[in-house]
Amino acid sequence: MNKSDLVKGVADLLKVGYKSDAKLIVDMIFDEMSSALARGESIEIRGFATFHPKRLKARVARNPKSGERVFVPDRAVVRFRPSPKLLAAINGGSLESDR
Repeated sequence: MNKSDLVKGVADLLKVGYKSDAKLIVDMIFDEMSSALARGESIEIRGFATFHPKRLKARVARNPKSGERVFVPDRAVVRFRPSPKLLAAINGGSLESDR
């Protein structure tokens, strides 16, 4: 699934006549999630997953091909932790929504 598939699914689910309306909704959700993570906030979507921003410290690594040591600067990453409900759905169960 890619973003356009998600937009189509939202448009179908909400019975929105124009995909541009559904795209606006999806973009707004992604923008809000990105802003929250950039502020260092965690995002918890019950029944789906939790997203945690984390800072990784700078370190010296090794290029496996050449053996050369390289400096890796500190950086931000996002950790994704699926909910037990999502894991059960992936492993053959059902994912019933909270609607």
